[in-house]
Amino acid sequence: MRHVLSVCSTAGLALAGCHQSPRAAQAASPPLAADEVRIDPASGKLAQIRVELPALRRERVIVALPAQVAMDEDHTARVLTPVSGRIASLDAAQGDEVRAGAPLAHIVSADAAQAASDFAKARASASQTRAALARVQDLYQHRVASLKDLEQARSDDQQAEAELTRARLRLTTLGGDSGMVSTQYVLRAPTGGVVVERTVNRGAEVRPDASTPLFTITSLDVLWLTASVYQRDLAAIRRGVTLRFFTDAAPARTFEATITYVSGALDPQTRTASVRAVLSNPDHLLRPFETGTASVIAPTTAPRLVVPTRALVTHGNDTVVYVEIAPGLFARRPVTVGEDDGTSAVILSGLGSQDRVVVDGSLLVEGEATRPS
Repeated sequence: MRHVLSVCSTAGLALAGCHQSPRAAQAASPPLAADEVRIDPASGKLAQIRVELPALRRERVIVALPAQVAMDEDHTARVLTPVSGRIASLDAAQGDEVRAGAPLAHIVSADAAQAASDFAKARASASQTRAALARVQDLYQHRVASLKDLEQARSDDQQAEAELTRARLRLTTLGGDSGMVSTQYVLRAPTGGVVVERTVNRGAEVRPDASTPLFTITSLDVLWLTASVYQRDLAAIRRGVTLRFFTDAAPARTFEATITYVSGALDPQTRTASVRAVLSNPDHLLRPFETGTASVIAPTTAPRLVVPTRALVTHGNDTVVYVEIAPGLFARRPVTVGEDDGTSAVILSGLGSQDRVVVDGSLLVEGEATRPS
């Protein structure tokens, strides 16, 4: 009986050892160092964490400027109406891409009918004076008409031709048809681009002396980048300098612009100089009035480690990053940060080129590291 009890006790201990609780199994794993944190793969949190190697760059940021995207005024048209009338229909909406000559709106206008009527009258008058001149010339050759009558006929013909030319140009400017009189005027796009603003609706009365454009059309292929520069940074700003532009509107892209204008005087209120750069935008990823950061870049003699700014975490009085040392196991590394333009930061010390840095989910790892056990 004692032998049976002994065997049963030994078997029970073995069975208990085979069915350790997860907490006991975790306690049996190697202990963590003070700067390490382990995340359980079963928690699903690892899916929110992304790591990558630091980038090596042979350049540095001289100055970072708040900047705004603006329309390229060299490729922007603000369309007013040359006639008075009422909007009968609209052919373009805000956001539409139009080509040069495309209809924007149809306007019922007495001015358009008047222009066509004036042309018809001028054409008839010119035909009449031309025929009269021919008769007087014939009479003058047969010594029936005087030289004075011939000169008067020539003057009348020249005036009629001048009036016909004026009426034709007026009608052509309005895009009218010389063969018919119509009250319908078609407002057309003077240039191709995107309709970024429309201030008129169907049924609205319009006038040629209005100060507000009916449509604003601009090309998005090229935009302007504008910024204000404090006097302490003006030494780095001049025409031809390249700016590197970052914006939340396209977080995965970097855009380059070339400075084409620097104001010759400071704004007396802000003590800043206005800067304008030309920004290529072939994919139309950027839109006017978007904001971001424009950095002036200069080359360096040696490559420097750069990580995304979002990888940095404040831990007590230190700035740290988290490095993956094994799947689910991360180590905290205090680092010294150089230039930081809000998108990327230069690491001066504390990190190696082969360290796999947590760039997405760094705050999650920090939360796990500081959570009470």
